[in-house]
Amino acid sequence: MSGRPLTLENFHFVPAPEIPVEVYDGERLEAERLESFDKGYTSGWADASAAAESAAQERGQVLDNRLDELAFTFHEARAHVMRELGPLLDAIVRTAVPRILHDTLGARLNELFTEMAEDVAEAEIQILTAPGEAEGVTTALKDRARFPVSVRDDDTLAPGTLQVRLGAAARELNLNALETSLTDALEALDTLNEETLAHG
Repeated sequence: MSGRPLTLENFHFVPAPEIPVEVYDGERLEAERLESFDKGYTSGWADASAAAESAAQERGQVLDNRLDELAFTFHEARAHVMRELGPLLDAIVRTAVPRILHDTLGARLNELFTEMAEDVAEAEIQILTAPGEAEGVTTALKDRARFPVSVRDDDTLAPGTLQVRLGAAARELNLNALETSLTDALEALDTLNEETLAHG
């Protein structure tokens, strides 16, 4: 038979080259073990620190959010209470303030008389009022005046205005201005509360 020659696989064993085995001494093994431990410890510490910092930031953020909510709730509640008090404050301004002004008028006039009387020896105090208000001033001064006082209407004075004269000295009291300033203050408070409710 003629044909191609038969090629057989070569099973001849070729030994692998010998790799030299490195021999470690005990000190070197211990040093590597300690270095490995230190690296692991440092890495674990860094991870734990990062986790603790992240948790602290989360808690801080939650606390900040809660405080913001509480502050908003407090301001909203305060504004709501003040808004509900608005009608009461209006009623006080309309009814109580004029009565308080009237009830304390005698004491305030006596204070004014004392200040003015320091410079004048003996003279009667004259109180000029707007038309129709002399009787109310006389009633307010009843049993309170420590000086001789005469009260009379003056057509030139506006309602709620008193003029106190002692000798050449004269002072003016404007009861409406006090009432107006109280009303303005209460209205400003009400406006502030409405803005707080609207904008937080």
